[in-house]
Amino acid sequence: MKRLRVAAWPGWILALVLMLAAVPLQAAQSIQLVENAINSVLETLRADQARAENDPAFVLEVIEREVFPLVDIDGMARLILARHWRDADSEQRERFTVAFRDTLLNAYGVRLAEYLEHNVVVIPRRSREDDRMAVVATEIELGRGQPNLIVNYRLRPVEGEWKVFDVEAEGLSFVGNFRTHFNTEINRDGLDALILRLEAGDRSLIEESLDDAASDGDGTGG
Repeated sequence: MKRLRVAAWPGWILALVLMLAAVPLQAAQSIQLVENAINSVLETLRADQARAENDPAFVLEVIEREVFPLVDIDGMARLILARHWRDADSEQRERFTVAFRDTLLNAYGVRLAEYLEHNVVVIPRRSREDDRMAVVATEIELGRGQPNLIVNYRLRPVEGEWKVFDVEAEGLSFVGNFRTHFNTEINRDGLDALILRLEAGDRSLIEESLDDAASDGDGTGG
């Protein structure tokens, strides 16, 4: 598995919680959409940074209102579960989608306030778009002499709107990483056990998956 350098870990958190907002396809190209959405979320929190740093509920409310409702969470859930989605019944699918979304939000949403000083720059020359998918390339400026973190947002049309269905940081897919980690959990204990842990707010399921990606920053990992 490709590893993220440890120094990139704060930027990876930032990438996850900046899952963008959607607008009608005809209203804006994907590059402008991504740039506007990132700026909107950051400006909202920076405008009341003291509250953002001391009131987790405020940060979650901003993300809940401006970000998560407009992400293709259902599409992400299908991609993450892969073959297990096909085997699951409608109740299991719904429970997994809701529980994954809520656990992810509570595990990392509140930490966005720690990284408001980072700037996000959209890179048009590395972005592309067609009728079926768009990839918008960005770099997160980590500062303190650290290399910028390369983050690509993958979007696709959902009912006439561009929506994010995956994020890649340093070439590592958000969806792919969770698919690998959750597949191991399901093969060992079953889908219902995974859902129950997520419904109980077991953040370790989220944290361990991303720790796998962020660890071994010295390059010794596989």
